[in-house]
Amino acid sequence: MLLPFLLLGGLAIPGGHAFFPNFWSKVLSFTWGSFTHQDLTEEAVLNVTLQILLDNKHPTRPPLHWEDFEGKTLTADAILGAYYGDEVSLRPFRAAMRQIVSANANMDFLNGTRNDPIRHFDSERVRQGNSLLLRAREDLLRNVRAKEYEGAREILGQILHSLQDFYSHTNWVELGHTGIHPDLATPGKDIDSIAEVSEQTCTDCSDVSCQNNIAAAIQKRHLLTSGYYGESPVKPQGKCSHGGPFDDSKERSARGGINKDTATALFSPHHFLHEKAAQLALKASIKFLSELRGDVSDRDMMRLLGVSAFPALSFVLDTTGSMGEEITSARLQSRNIIQHQRMTLLDPDYYILVPFNDPSFGPVYKTSDPEEFLKALDSLHALGGGDEPEMCLSALQLALINTPPHSEIFVFTDASSKDAHLRSTVEALIQERKMKVSFLITEDPSRSSARSRREVLHPNRFDLYSDLASVSGGQIVFTNNQYISEVAKIITDSAYFDVVTLFHVQTLEGGIAHHVFLVDEFIHNVTLYINGDVRELRIHDPTGRKQNGRRQSFGKFTRVLLSDPLQVGNWTIYMKTVEPYSIHVQGRSSFDFLYYFGTPINGSHPGLYQLNNQPVAGVPTILVVDAIGLPDSANLSDVSLTSRNGKTQTAELQNINQAGLFAAKISEMPMGEFSVGVRGQYGRGRGLKREAPQQLSASECILEMSSNLLVTPGTSHPVSVKITNYKESHCYSVTISNDVSKDSNTFRIHMEAGKRVVKTTEIRVPNNLEQNTIVTVMVKADVCNSKSQTPCFTHLSLIVIGENETSTAPPPVCPQPSYLQFCPTSLVPSRCKDFQWRSMLLVTDIDGIKSVRVVNGSGTASQYSDAGNDAIEYTSHCCDLQAELLLTNHKEAAWNCSLYAPTAALQAEHKAHYLLMIPLLLILGVSLGICYFQRKRRRSTGSGYSSPEDGEKD
Repeated sequence: MLLPFLLLGGLAIPGGHAFFPNFWSKVLSFTWGSFTHQDLTEEAVLNVTLQILLDNKHPTRPPLHWEDFEGKTLTADAILGAYYGDEVSLRPFRAAMRQIVSANANMDFLNGTRNDPIRHFDSERVRQGNSLLLRAREDLLRNVRAKEYEGAREILGQILHSLQDFYSHTNWVELGHTGIHPDLATPGKDIDSIAEVSEQTCTDCSDVSCQNNIAAAIQKRHLLTSGYYGESPVKPQGKCSHGGPFDDSKERSARGGINKDTATALFSPHHFLHEKAAQLALKASIKFLSELRGDVSDRDMMRLLGVSAFPALSFVLDTTGSMGEEITSARLQSRNIIQHQRMTLLDPDYYILVPFNDPSFGPVYKTSDPEEFLKALDSLHALGGGDEPEMCLSALQLALINTPPHSEIFVFTDASSKDAHLRSTVEALIQERKMKVSFLITEDPSRSSARSRREVLHPNRFDLYSDLASVSGGQIVFTNNQYISEVAKIITDSAYFDVVTLFHVQTLEGGIAHHVFLVDEFIHNVTLYINGDVRELRIHDPTGRKQNGRRQSFGKFTRVLLSDPLQVGNWTIYMKTVEPYSIHVQGRSSFDFLYYFGTPINGSHPGLYQLNNQPVAGVPTILVVDAIGLPDSANLSDVSLTSRNGKTQTAELQNINQAGLFAAKISEMPMGEFSVGVRGQYGRGRGLKREAPQQLSASECILEMSSNLLVTPGTSHPVSVKITNYKESHCYSVTISNDVSKDSNTFRIHMEAGKRVVKTTEIRVPNNLEQNTIVTVMVKADVCNSKSQTPCFTHLSLIVIGENETSTAPPPVCPQPSYLQFCPTSLVPSRCKDFQWRSMLLVTDIDGIKSVRVVNGSGTASQYSDAGNDAIEYTSHCCDLQAELLLTNHKEAAWNCSLYAPTAALQAEHKAHYLLMIPLLLILGVSLGICYFQRKRRRSTGSGYSSPEDGEKD
């Protein structure tokens, strides 16, 4: 059963921020007592998550009760902990929440959305805004049904932003409404009672705080309006403004503004209604999510929101003839994991399998059914091949794209890579998606012969795999067919939701070394994995006592499981080796952390813009830490950025809220690869430390990609790429590729430092793609003629639809123009610039007009709203008697409209036409009046006869 709003009055919104994009807004604007989009979005997601868990009893644990949460501030730890106990990781939920919140905030930051009045319900674009919400809802459902949850979260964040802005930017609250708009973002409904373009909606307000500045006629008739912002579109006389220090329109009549974004008069003229607007925005967000839940399964809704016990079990398997033992080991470990997860009722969300050999790779087997996955594994047979190298990175790239973030991928092979040119793309995907990749190599790299006696193999041919494992925080294990079944048990060790990295190092040489890792009281099941020719190994606890643990060695691979309970403090590893080696120490713990880099954004809606793909050198940077399961007795004090050479840069962490959010200012990004760690204390000064597994590297540019997200098979699809350069490089080699074809497009961009360049190109969508297939488009920008600089990277997911799905709306058309000003009939050429002509187009396109551009003509075009429609006005001097406008709607459909200057003779003709119509209308009116009175007279005679044409009697 659905609980529509979970008795919202009993829940407390976490306060202390602004109804601006996110938590960083309070730092930039000092709006301490307000609510942000982040507050509202997180609270709505937590509400609906609790709804789902209340309605779906856990099979082995006591049921949840609403009373346990009533009147409390909801947190992810409290809700998921109460439902699952210690069985579930908060990492996927926190990551999903962060993606939704980031997409919401980016509506105020990105060039394509921040000044769009329709997306923010500004400039009286109320009906268009609702239409856009309904279209976005369709796209959201399409993504969920295609299992493209990451794309769905992006759309969800954007929808919630617009939905919340309705209550802050329109006069819904001022009209006295105490409930949410029943028809907003509701399928089959439309928004009515909207003020006309000719109606005055506001009166002048000279104070910072504007009381009662909505026009009395608007209030009396309960008409909706919203404030204009800036210069595009231009605010007509007598209309409301958004208001605030960055709104230029507020100085034109009607002066002032009506926004309720914050509780501070400096930013919000209607600051006194901020809390009411925030409460309604929260209720509307919960209503939208609850109704969305009704259109999908609860399982899909939980995946959308990131409620996951274990994201995925993902394999990349070499299927050449020598790989029979490895395939058997993968089957065995998969069955063990599936059996174990069934016992705990915590099945992985997905099972992913990508085979490869030479010259082929794929397809991707992705399923939620363990039996289907085992069938796919059983169908693989080691056949053919025998020669090196193979298409390993192509298969790994597919796995990285199709495996949920924060997962681990296991690669089984005995051959080197044939497609090493994909290295930078694979590394970028690892970094952006926070993935671990572990390689199980059944080939001793020191051997000079391998599969084929005909080839001489390079002794360092597996260095690429070693580097990828190191960058991702995974492992590389060299073994042979004799030991592969035992070595593969590292997969089972990692098949837990709460595995954390305590220490990781990969050396370039052997010798004697000491390593230290910290154990706290929240750690258990600590395991050491050592790969290399180890001659001596000693492990000492914090008291100096030697600990052997349970030690297993298989060739050059050693696994040591330390016995619980563990002594708290610094543990020491003493090693003596004769060649390079790697050590990986992991444990299980409820305490972990996520992080991201952001850059502060000032302006009308200040906040923190999340750098989704990679940190950027040369821009002010904030590192945000999201602590997961942080004990009440603990606190985080600082964050460390450690380069591969061991140099560490630290920054102090500031606690942002009670939900475990911390932030630190980074003075300068490290050069080259680096890792992120956090430190703190608990109890009586005891140390607390966690390390993120992946290595990062800062780029010097940002790539952004935009496109219509729906594609059809057999078509060329336009993609727009924007590159912003923050350093001294002037040339970039940009490569666009996708995961469904081998086609790629490479071009060069020359630009000045600190500039932006936009390039539009096309990708070809293959004919054989089925409906709901996800096409991932990847863009990489390398500094020309340099291999030392980190490439910039981004990617975008597109959904394949059928041809009959491309649009349910009628194609856009150009309406008949009306003319507001004419050119003289007889015009002296030398004086043509002294006269103007004006025309207007009233466009009723269901998707709303996104932009208008003059492609032919010397005049100017302006856009405004007229009772929910888009009015476009064009003005030009009479030397230029025609124009062509390019109109683009929010579904990226574009069409041209032609305009021609009317003359005064045409104006006179129009007037004459209207004058001739007046007598005809008078005659028609008199005739209708006579008929009416005759009919009334017949009825009053009481004849008793009524013809069918007369209708019923009164």
